[in-house]
Amino acid sequence: MNESADKDLTAPLVMVVDDNPANVQLLGQLLDGAGYNVVPATSGAQALERAALRKPDLVLLDMMMPGMDGSEAIRRLHALPGLADLPVIFVTAATGVEELARGFELGAVDYLAKPFVARELLVRVRTHVELKRARDHLQMVLRERDEIVNVVAHDLKNPLTCIRFANQLLSRTDDPSRRAELMQEIDECSDEALKFVQRFLTQRAEGEALRQFHSEPIDLCAMATQALRLQQAEAEVRGLRLRLESSEPEVSALGDHMAARNVLQNLVSNAIRHSPEGEEILVSLSVTRSGNARCLVLDRGPGISEADQKKLFQRFARIVTARAVPEYSSGLGLAIAKHDITRMGGHLWYELRPGGGSVFGFELPQQRGN
Repeated sequence: MNESADKDLTAPLVMVVDDNPANVQLLGQLLDGAGYNVVPATSGAQALERAALRKPDLVLLDMMMPGMDGSEAIRRLHALPGLADLPVIFVTAATGVEELARGFELGAVDYLAKPFVARELLVRVRTHVELKRARDHLQMVLRERDEIVNVVAHDLKNPLTCIRFANQLLSRTDDPSRRAELMQEIDECSDEALKFVQRFLTQRAEGEALRQFHSEPIDLCAMATQALRLQQAEAEVRGLRLRLESSEPEVSALGDHMAARNVLQNLVSNAIRHSPEGEEILVSLSVTRSGNARCLVLDRGPGISEADQKKLFQRFARIVTARAVPEYSSGLGLAIAKHDITRMGGHLWYELRPGGGSVFGFELPQQRGN
């Protein structure tokens, strides 16, 4: 009944659970004729096995079954990953208040009394399937909204941080040339933040994804020079030095320039937050034997414990060290950085630095000539 080749795969999936095969067949034919996809199960154990393989939108469940009864079946169905809110309609010959109340206490959303009326069954099924799909859609919208907020906040953090530290230095120096450099940085970062907001508004208005990656040749040396210049004010305020070295005069890669620079700035900013005053943060560029462009960010901070390494790239994971400056840390930076590098066809990793400290590195496919 659910094997029809021309059945709409987007139609709601209803699981029918009853130890009487005749009841399963009858309910299945009725639902199939109404346009639903149907998964039959003749025991609670079989229902659990099939629900784990293919998540139903709704379950019609006989409460009185040998072995695993309906009560246990509901409990274990709701314990499966992603099925905590699975709507269950229990089918029962009992009509007493206590029996019905027990079914609702177990998590059922409705009931059908045996013998059931076909029209009533279809109305109840349709109602709860529509409610479930409306709830799923709302949850998806909320997840998308949260993702937008997280990405916007993260991508605006770099230019706003640069503005903040450049402004701090501006109030401390009387050197005209240095003041001019800092004012230029403030202007560039302000412009970058405004461009991001404009791009975001345009993409949302046109229904495009918030982040669209463009594969283009990247001059990593020039990109890293710009990134370090924009992080210089923060490093200077913290009493740190930034240095760039490259094994070759030119190191190029394929990827999205803005996304790659944001990743590098995020790694450098993290190194600044965790480094002791007076130390140097090194950005090293090279080409691997496999032909990838490699970028390493090396610091002399305390390093990251083995326990914390396991959660490094998880969303909202905050790594606390004795040297860390906790301000403005959302715990999203490394998760977004890893996602962005992966989207560009590369990979990002962490390792302890020999002699103490941390190394964050990423590789991108290198630009190749025609």
